[in-house]
Amino acid sequence: MKMSMKTRREVLLVLSERYRQAKTRAEKSAILDETVALLNCHRKHAIRALGSPPKSALTQRKRHRPLAYQASLPIIYRVWEALDYPCAERLHPVLLETARLLASHGHLTLDETVCTELQTISRATLARRLASFRSPKAKPVVSKRKPLAALRAEVPMLSYAWNESRPGALEIDLVEHNGGSSLGHFAYTLTVVDVVTGYTRRRALLGKSQRAVLQELTFIVSQWPHKPWGVHTDNGPEFLNAHLKAFCTSAGPSLPAAALTAKTTTHTWNRKTVCWFANWSATNAMIPRSKFSG
Repeated sequence: MKMSMKTRREVLLVLSERYRQAKTRAEKSAILDETVALLNCHRKHAIRALGSPPKSALTQRKRHRPLAYQASLPIIYRVWEALDYPCAERLHPVLLETARLLASHGHLTLDETVCTELQTISRATLARRLASFRSPKAKPVVSKRKPLAALRAEVPMLSYAWNESRPGALEIDLVEHNGGSSLGHFAYTLTVVDVVTGYTRRRALLGKSQRAVLQELTFIVSQWPHKPWGVHTDNGPEFLNAHLKAFCTSAGPSLPAAALTAKTTTHTWNRKTVCWFANWSATNAMIPRSKFSG
């Protein structure tokens, strides 16, 4: 049976005392055999353990000196309450100043001892004192739900076959017109290309909100010369969202039960790269390299 560390320590303390008091070599050898059998260890380890046994578990020392800054705790609480319960990092620089301001309006009373404590208390000590107070403010609830991650788990990671011959395999993406800087709000070109025929359509939009992208994509698909059967996007939130998923999975004349898939880098990328690079080059050739913002 495996012993706990506490039990092993107690056994070693008893055996080490017997080992120290043993007079003959045979007695020590018998104690070593017993130690090896009990602790299931090597004989050399048993010799070292019995020669220098572990110390007994130290009892936790009790604090004898009283807590500091007890006289100023009510004042600290009043200041903390008046400032809407900030953290110690924000409260510490203005603690004494705010206490004096409240005292000048008669909300509390200060004396020399309290002012000295408020001036000398450290930020770490103040944080420990604030931890003992109860704040009436509701704690922020951090949601662990990640809707985009859940949606990504539902979308299959597929790619078109390298010898795909059915028109209607669409590849969609956005081209930025940011003038060399992605800061701020600017225009995009939504580009849709058929990886089989190379047929391309483009629509301009301001920003890349999910609804704006869906609106322009719906317009393009409604005028597509072939019946689309697949929509291939990257995993950005402007594409991979509930709006586009509902659009692709809903039955309709434009895109009946089309597959929304995320891009993968496989050997099928060669032909898609040729179509996509030609399309990207054409978009940037038609539109100057400047920033369009609204």
